[in-house]
Amino acid sequence: MNDETTPHSSRLSLVLSLVALAGVLLLFFLYLGQRGTVRELRAMILNERANAALNANAGADAEVLLAEVFELNPDTPAVWRRRAIARMMAGQTFEAITAAKEHLTANPGDTGISALLGAAQILSKDYDGADQTLTSALQIAPNQRDIVQNLSELRRLQKRPADAAVLIDGFLAQNPTDGFFQFKRAMADVAGDLTTQRRKEIADAIESGNATAGICVVAAAIDFRDGKPDAAREKLELANQRATAQDMRTMLEDEYFRDHIQFNQPGAQAPAAGAPAAAPVAAPAQGTDD
Repeated sequence: MNDETTPHSSRLSLVLSLVALAGVLLLFFLYLGQRGTVRELRAMILNERANAALNANAGADAEVLLAEVFELNPDTPAVWRRRAIARMMAGQTFEAITAAKEHLTANPGDTGISALLGAAQILSKDYDGADQTLTSALQIAPNQRDIVQNLSELRRLQKRPADAAVLIDGFLAQNPTDGFFQFKRAMADVAGDLTTQRRKEIADAIESGNATAGICVVAAAIDFRDGKPDAAREKLELANQRATAQDMRTMLEDEYFRDHIQFNQPGAQAPAAGAPAAAPVAAPAQGTDD
């Protein structure tokens, strides 16, 4: 009797053990699934907080949040793109270059990030890298504003004002009323060999009272380059009278004019008769350096 029941009990014990093991495995997989869901949910929440930080121009905060998002879910859409933007906002130039390259590896046609990468490379003085990045992007998007802006700035830093003017002219042909690029085009003239005709156009605009603030600043830069600081100061007073806050920000951020900013200080007095004009004092750079 006992001999007959022993094999049956062994089989039952084996079945029960297998069922128990299956139950443990099922619980384990359920736990993993629940854990994955919790991680994805936390990544989504942090992702939304990072977006809010970017919208508030809080780049450093956004980068901290996005770093955790990437750790929780590396497949989060466009995470490297937003990390590049966040790092640029936070002034982390070299880190922004790394993030932008990571994004462009999978998204080579994203010309917006190409423009950002080019800007970061300019700031880090990698002019060859910036040239390659921006020139390639321009072939994909021939008249994209930020690409033209960054590449023309690079040409200025490379002491190639004529090439900068060609780029700006191409943009202005399709966007003739863009005041920022009108100003940059005139400054490209100042940096290069200004033609007699161009000088006459600027002088006529000022004499007729139709000159914009930007043109007045360009005329001031011409006067300063020609050794006429008093005339430059008069032009800048005209610019102050005509300028909006945005106009003045554009002018003051211009590299050429930052080098001669003492002529734009309120209440500046003309040098005494016969006294030599003071040498220009360079203001601290705010973005790019020569």
